[in-house]
Amino acid sequence: MDEQNELIDDFVAEVKTIHRELKIIVAAQLKTPKMDKALFEKFGQLVDRIYGTATTLGFVEIGKYLLAMKNISYLSSQCDREVGQKKALRMMMECVDYIEKICSSIYKKEEVKHLNRLLLIEIAKAERLEKTDFQTITRRSVA
Repeated sequence: MDEQNELIDDFVAEVKTIHRELKIIVAAQLKTPKMDKALFEKFGQLVDRIYGTATTLGFVEIGKYLLAMKNISYLSSQCDREVGQKKALRMMMECVDYIEKICSSIYKKEEVKHLNRLLLIEIAKAERLEKTDFQTITRRSVA
């Protein structure tokens, strides 16, 4: 096995671990009567860990998508608009699904290409949410 595949194996193992944590966060957020800002922040921190590795390994579109989700999560943690937070939560639920797809398709070039096209749509959704529901937030990431 070559070094690149070994790095990808390590990445997938880490993503699977983080994926379980992300599912727990989303489930907890769905159960809370009022949106919990700390859960949004924690989601963003976990996605940030995957983002860094994906980008380093050269998965550019996956990295861009994860960066967009990190930003949406952080913005939601700074926001008091429940409408925007609920939209972000829906995107977080979709993100959990996409992260699972990343793990299952990462070794297959054609599947990654297809996934990249889907992620471009999700990036556009995240950018639109940023410009509409989170436009007034100035603090863009967790210190």
